[in-house]
Amino acid sequence: MWKLLISTLLLSLRPGSLSTVSEEVQQSQCEAGSCQSYAEFDTSTEGRLQPNGLFADTMEEVDFSEIQVLEGKVPDWLSGSMYKVGVGAFQIGPRRVNNVVDALSKVYRWTFAPGTEPTFSTKFLKTDIFNRSVSADELVPHRVVGDLFPAITTFEKVKMTLWDSKRDNNNITPWKLKGRDGITVCGESPVMFDVQDVNLDFLEKYKFFNKGTFVKEFMSASHYARHPTTGDSYNYVFMTGLDKGVLTGVEPGYEMIRVTEGGDGKAVGEVVGYIPAPLTDMRIIHSLGVTENYVILPRLSLRAELKSSTHVCSNIVFDDKAPTYMHVMSIKDGSFKTFEFPSFISVHIVNSFERINEKGETEVVVDYPTLTTMDGFNHDNCYYEILNIEYMLNDKFSYMKDFRPMNDVTIRRFVMNMATGKGEVLDHPKMWKPALLHVDFPFVNDHFRGKPFCIVYFHTIQWDNRNAMGLLKLDLCKQTSSNWDDLNLFPVEPVFVPRPGGVEEDDGVLMCPVYDQTTDTSQLYIWDARDMKVIAKISSPVRVPWTNHGIWLPKD
Repeated sequence: MWKLLISTLLLSLRPGSLSTVSEEVQQSQCEAGSCQSYAEFDTSTEGRLQPNGLFADTMEEVDFSEIQVLEGKVPDWLSGSMYKVGVGAFQIGPRRVNNVVDALSKVYRWTFAPGTEPTFSTKFLKTDIFNRSVSADELVPHRVVGDLFPAITTFEKVKMTLWDSKRDNNNITPWKLKGRDGITVCGESPVMFDVQDVNLDFLEKYKFFNKGTFVKEFMSASHYARHPTTGDSYNYVFMTGLDKGVLTGVEPGYEMIRVTEGGDGKAVGEVVGYIPAPLTDMRIIHSLGVTENYVILPRLSLRAELKSSTHVCSNIVFDDKAPTYMHVMSIKDGSFKTFEFPSFISVHIVNSFERINEKGETEVVVDYPTLTTMDGFNHDNCYYEILNIEYMLNDKFSYMKDFRPMNDVTIRRFVMNMATGKGEVLDHPKMWKPALLHVDFPFVNDHFRGKPFCIVYFHTIQWDNRNAMGLLKLDLCKQTSSNWDDLNLFPVEPVFVPRPGGVEEDDGVLMCPVYDQTTDTSQLYIWDARDMKVIAKISSPVRVPWTNHGIWLPKD
């Protein structure tokens, strides 16, 4: 049962309303016995190590290496492959980058088939940046979120601006598009890469639309959203005509696109609709939502500016005066409604779905892990600087001083009434301890994406405790939670694999690589998704560093 936390002071905010309750009130409610016993992570500091090897180069490429089950048993029904994309190398030759999203991209694959040993493969994504760097035996200057060391020269900056400023180092998300032969690797760009789904070899670099020389395409989401019935994939491209639309007819805005399968069985991109937005109000939109009848474009309050052609972080600004806009577009005719909410920051959508309220009106619902507040955030910092490894691995760095809001997360539900045009924001309770915990990288059962759901799995980080990491399971309907963590073991984003024929949301397993700092090795862990207990540990021929996102594809 959904429980709305009501504060003693209810504020009317633009079209929506935000209801919150203080941690003190929550604590008093719990002491009175009116709340559940929530998941609790180990906050001890004794013997705790930094995950240095999780943020270090792994140069080896591996083809079809058999891996062994070291403990436990792999479920007999597990058949398919998990793909993950993330860190390959921070450095080539004398030059290096220092931010996780700037590391040269690598694709990782674990494959399972009943009656055989699982296999592991990994290869670098053969981007232009990677190929030129290998050829030069030095990481070539390119647009970065963090920093390049040594710093680029004035000549290199000019060269980047005029010629090779395009950032094609897609190291965020693997995806499967209908009508494409391989696995698509995405970044925050309209440019995509396909790799062969078995040996991970490069297939193609491409875009679905080419608007011509006089149309500038800036961004797309790193995450496609899959339609719950058709399996079509949805994304956007922010674009503008360099002539402001006078001759090109392209004014600044978000072109919503659908990738489907054409009559010839090949992928085809289709325009769903257009949402105008001025160049001065571009937002960072990392993920979006789709339901049976709508695609949701969430414009939260991270603004993308055009200050620097070489340093991405200089262009990312949290604007606490910029409201959050949720654009809900019909996938049938491209018409849309815009809902305005207070300023929020979030990156990864949990899920979105439609429901009918007690008045018979359609509501579109979107859940997000948002920063509880941005009070105390140092606006001299870029939001993504927290992923600079000098910060992450420095025992003396004070997250509480410079990035405290990053350690305080609330799961929020945005409810948009399509009949009245009004919206509201509801807070799920914080079902974890410690309360100051970075909770992100949500993963839900794919069978429930775009539909009403209850259960979501998260990755957690204690930024202020040597990056202690764990996994968190929340039941948003029953308001229960459970977790897994272990000293000096560092999981990454988990991938949920549903059991074939399963009915319950959590009938399946979780899996992800886990790095052990004490041995500087990795193993693939498999958990029972119902009780979060480890059921299998599998060897790895190489250390697997940080991976950003993953996907499971069943064998069929």
